[in-house]
Amino acid sequence: MTSQIYIEATINNGKARTSMKWMLLPLLFLALPALPQSQTSFGTGNAGICYQASQLPRSDYGIRYCTRAIRKDSLQRHDLAATYTNRGIIYSALGRFDAAMMDYNQALLLTSKTAKIYINRGNTFQRLHEYEKALADYDRALAPDEVALDALYYNRALALLRLERWDEAKGSLEAGLEANPRAERLRRKLEALNTPLVPEPES
Repeated sequence: MTSQIYIEATINNGKARTSMKWMLLPLLFLALPALPQSQTSFGTGNAGICYQASQLPRSDYGIRYCTRAIRKDSLQRHDLAATYTNRGIIYSALGRFDAAMMDYNQALLLTSKTAKIYINRGNTFQRLHEYEKALADYDRALAPDEVALDALYYNRALALLRLERWDEAKGSLEAGLEANPRAERLRRKLEALNTPLVPEPES
């Protein structure tokens, strides 16, 4: 049986901030679309249920199936890496960040196809407000044959915005649009960055 890796949605939480140059994040709580690994299939076994649970990780329901697949099923190395990654997604969604990091790190040891693992680990770093580490993982994930670059650049831009690196964030959004000109999420975010800030009246 073969497993899939699911790219975790990154939620852009927090209050919108502004700078003298750009208006930042007028739309809050935006999430990335799901990006399952496209070249594999999944079934109804433990690893398949683990994958499905990672798409909408609202509870720890899927963790038991991920763990059973890891401990008891005879998975190939890349499928084992996928299952560790999917369990990490669930852990991260539940706020169990240490466990998520352990799973992502284990997955990285098992496969040469690491781009999606780095994106998910980067997303967890964002949840931990460790934006420089998130950026480093997104940069490691720049593998056009493994991931949708528009989604990767969007996540990367969110981390840059958190660091108030406006020009770099804008460049990341533009790179994402170059990879996928139909990516409306990137276009809307770029338009928001290009909106001139209205000066606040002096008190």
